[in-house]
Amino acid sequence: MSASLQPSPPEQFPWRLQLPIYASGFFNGNVYFLTGILMPLWAAIVVKEPVLIGIVVAARQILPVVFSIHGGALMDRFGARRIMLLFGAIGIVTMAAFPFFPFLSAIIALQMLSGMAETMGWVGSQALVGKTLKGRSVYAGRLSFALRLGGFAGPWLAGLAWHHYGPEIGFFVIAGWIAAGWIAGWAVPATSEPRIAGEDFRLRELLPRWSDYMATFRMIGIPAVALVIAVTLMRQTGSGIQQSFYPIWLSQLGVTAGDIGFMVGCSHILSASTSLSVGYLTRWIREHWLLILTIGLSIATIAVTPLLGADYIELPGAGKIYFMLFGMICLRGLSQGLNMPLMMSIGMQAVSNTEQGKVVALRITTNRATTAVVPLVMGAIAQWISLEAAFYIVGAIGLGGLALTAIWAQRSPAFNQRR
Repeated sequence: MSASLQPSPPEQFPWRLQLPIYASGFFNGNVYFLTGILMPLWAAIVVKEPVLIGIVVAARQILPVVFSIHGGALMDRFGARRIMLLFGAIGIVTMAAFPFFPFLSAIIALQMLSGMAETMGWVGSQALVGKTLKGRSVYAGRLSFALRLGGFAGPWLAGLAWHHYGPEIGFFVIAGWIAAGWIAGWAVPATSEPRIAGEDFRLRELLPRWSDYMATFRMIGIPAVALVIAVTLMRQTGSGIQQSFYPIWLSQLGVTAGDIGFMVGCSHILSASTSLSVGYLTRWIREHWLLILTIGLSIATIAVTPLLGADYIELPGAGKIYFMLFGMICLRGLSQGLNMPLMMSIGMQAVSNTEQGKVVALRITTNRATTAVVPLVMGAIAQWISLEAAFYIVGAIGLGGLALTAIWAQRSPAFNQRR
């Protein structure tokens, strides 16, 4: 299939089907951002050393890297809704348990379980768009819009809870947030998505199948999927920075958790505003080039954070506005709002309806693997050189890899067919 996807009139689906899917994305897709603020701050309290902080943050990605593909395959066989609800329950319990186990080994174990549960929730929301809404870019854009609206409310709410009431309430707020996503999953009509004929749910089916992994990795041979995987690797260098040492850097500058949550939340509001414009922009810019350009911008805007300082304006009734930090994270939000639905729709439209869970899980596996590595690399660089250097080095790696991907796309016949 050509990577240049033609805009076409989408099939119409009832809102009683669409809305619960978007609601699940509103909550499930943002657990990542909520924990990206609170977890580094919690790790800084409990373990303190940069290398150990990196290990704690990276631990959240261990099970998703190993089992996301298996989870996606289960969704293809038994339905995304069913698997999403199972892991949603696990996510609620594990998140609420963090304040009761403030020591390194327990934090790592809970991070692993919670990270897997969070990942399956977000994979499920995306797979539902692919399976029930045919993966159309307009619906992917709406899911991304819902994601970004939740990305405004969630981080700000969690940051304020931490700042005013302490870490315990902060974690309970996130547990409640996950519970809301679980409820939204229940509201999705149970008969809305197809399942593979003859597949009955048994406990032994929860065991991984090697054939699922092989079938999933073979998708990389499809140029559109290969592009999505390559740019996902590079995109997550920026996200890895934001979800690990970005809040720690801002905290060292004197920015409170509530203000960090507000800034990150505002960036998601701007992401929401651009998510709905993807269909229009792809009439003028080919999808793969728009994807590459916006990912480059998203990496650069987070990597330059140490250059910005913490100058602020005091506004009556509105608190402190850190205008340079705020402006750059908002610019990052604008770019992220464009590249997220593009990654979803390009990948989902390149495969069949029975492979939607696996193609989403393949991208998420790549996503989480990179997100696991970046905190470890940044922690090591911060320990032995400086935290400032860690921002620049990881950002340069991401931009360099993206440049190589752009050269490959330019030379590949699959991306240069006439529209």
